[in-house]
Amino acid sequence: MTPRSSLSRLLRPNSVAIVGLSQDLSKHGGRVLSFLRKIDFEGPIWGVHPKTPAIEGIEIYPSLKELPSSPDAIVLAIPPPAIPRVLEDAGKIRAGGAIIFSGGFAETGSAGEALQNKIYGIARVGDVRLLGPNSAGIIYPSARSILSFLTCLERPKEEIRSGPVGLITQSGGTGSYIHNLAAERGGGLAISVSTGNEADIELGEVFYSLVKDPVVQTIALLFESIRNGPKFIKAAQAARVAGKAVVACKIGRTKTGHEIMKTHTGALAGPTQTYEAVLESLGIVSVKNPAELFDVADIMARTSIPDGDGVGIVTHSGGAAIMLADRSEELNLSLPNPSKYLKKRLAPYLQMGALGNPVDLGGIVSQPERYPEVIRLFLEDPAYDLVISVSTPHISAHSEGRAKNLIKLAQESEKPILNLWLAGDLGKKGLDILRTAGVPTATNPESLLKAVEGMIRLANLEAEERAEYDVLKANPEVLKRCASYKAAQRHILSEGESKALLKGIGMPTLQGEVAADLGEAIQIAQKIGYPVVIKALSPDLPHKSEAGGVRLNLKNEDEIRHAWAEMMHDVTTYAPSAIIEGGLIEEYVPGTEVILGIIQDPTFGPIVLVGTGGIYAEATNDVALALPPVTEHRATRMIASLRGKRLLEGFRGAPPADKEALCTLIVRLSDIAIAYRLNFSEIDLNPVIFSGDEWGIADALIRLAP
Repeated sequence: MTPRSSLSRLLRPNSVAIVGLSQDLSKHGGRVLSFLRKIDFEGPIWGVHPKTPAIEGIEIYPSLKELPSSPDAIVLAIPPPAIPRVLEDAGKIRAGGAIIFSGGFAETGSAGEALQNKIYGIARVGDVRLLGPNSAGIIYPSARSILSFLTCLERPKEEIRSGPVGLITQSGGTGSYIHNLAAERGGGLAISVSTGNEADIELGEVFYSLVKDPVVQTIALLFESIRNGPKFIKAAQAARVAGKAVVACKIGRTKTGHEIMKTHTGALAGPTQTYEAVLESLGIVSVKNPAELFDVADIMARTSIPDGDGVGIVTHSGGAAIMLADRSEELNLSLPNPSKYLKKRLAPYLQMGALGNPVDLGGIVSQPERYPEVIRLFLEDPAYDLVISVSTPHISAHSEGRAKNLIKLAQESEKPILNLWLAGDLGKKGLDILRTAGVPTATNPESLLKAVEGMIRLANLEAEERAEYDVLKANPEVLKRCASYKAAQRHILSEGESKALLKGIGMPTLQGEVAADLGEAIQIAQKIGYPVVIKALSPDLPHKSEAGGVRLNLKNEDEIRHAWAEMMHDVTTYAPSAIIEGGLIEEYVPGTEVILGIIQDPTFGPIVLVGTGGIYAEATNDVALALPPVTEHRATRMIASLRGKRLLEGFRGAPPADKEALCTLIVRLSDIAIAYRLNFSEIDLNPVIFSGDEWGIADALIRLAP
């Protein structure tokens, strides 16, 4: 297929044709016309209707082919069955793009899906970019272009403003709500694009376009699913290079469209967890609802990335201080305690308050000038890279002066200052002053702290990306063995085969050998040294323990004889048709267990997993995921996010595990995910055991890519 045309003509049109425009201006086509007029659209607007109704100030043509020139944007305000013919005409006149408002396509079943595929094919042949179906259109105030029917536009012209946030949504009504939020606060959106069913134009492509748009400072995404993972990742990486923060709200719970292999990694990496991991890996802030989406994006658009992660919080309410301290800890924000020197400087400003971080000034009824001076002291201290100013209820007469002082501090400081305004309606004047000045301000603590978390994550990502990264080269011998397995239609490997490949790519496996029969098992055990483990080898039994195919801590020959006979009986009873290739005899090394793995996600590609290991992996679902490449710093964060991290620190007398060595293993697995991404569909290492002073892979299963 040939490359598609860019979105520029559709996003910033110089001419618009409204197909289906009638004298009833309350319909979608008429609403688009009225909004284009309201925003003072500067180019020609043509109506298209076979009956050529008379509409004041608008030239009406019976078809697109009669237009005086090729329109940049076509609005299709017509029933679905009429769309294919109109799109054929659009291609013939070399139109830029078309927006389909109506539903009745893939969301309705097979007949609707067939119609959607048909119109996409027609648009593709004519090189007409298609937005929708089920799109609520495009609103771009600074370009004086409104190609939408949304109710948020039913406001005075002066209230349809531009702002710093670009919005992409798969839901039109929610986009209208976010426009209303922005207008209510005296602002607006830079642009909003509703992608609908995404027959052609997908979220990732619009995302990339907004990264390149100078009007857009931050990007807000509201979506149910991502159809093109590589495009999405490319856009997110471009946003980081451009210094534009991205905030996302994922709605719905979709099922992945691929067969999950019966392994721990496949079962543990559910769709929601995968999306969250991808967003975090890309430096995208994840939020829970549309209001929070706009809050966080707007805050991040109005501030800069801090140089470090030290956060200082200044308030004059003990309750607010406690609340913010609690939530900051949950978000892993660093709140350094004031130094002795800073405490000495702060002490004169406190009135029955508390010296800490957050600092509580106490009474603020008198001497309101104390508030900005304390903020200034935090800004001057090198321990703090970012300061949060928290304004709880205060004398309303002080609000204006406080807001102006905060604006002055923001203008003078090289460090970011974020304002949390919890002063209620009596402090509205100060809030309005802050918002008019464009300084970062929130009235929701969760939104503000999520923005801070996102800014610090971006700062960490920038540091990680500046570090040198060694690219792992694939081992030719391993590639050759993978090819031979595939040629033999062997895609799910036995544990012995899996471990042989792992050794070839530098992963630490336990000492062991494959035994074809009991006699060989006894010889291998004597060579390794007791105690040992025996495991049944079969490509048909990914979960050997469930089939009775594992025997642990065997201390002598008699125990091996008994275990071998019992194990083979249990396995053949559990799965009579399973191919049994013998047994794997390994050293027995009890210790602290984790699970490591790689999954091949159908949307985003390889994803690295670490979690609490052993037989309880699926029951606890205590895992962390990340897109490769995974750095040492990110691997450390993955381990720190596990609920079971205490087990690694030495629990109930057990020796602490080497977390640095575990980080190295995670990074190595990430390297493997990149170097062998076309060969390995899944790697499941469970458990990986820390025993003595090293980590070793006790069980492994590899699925090769088809």
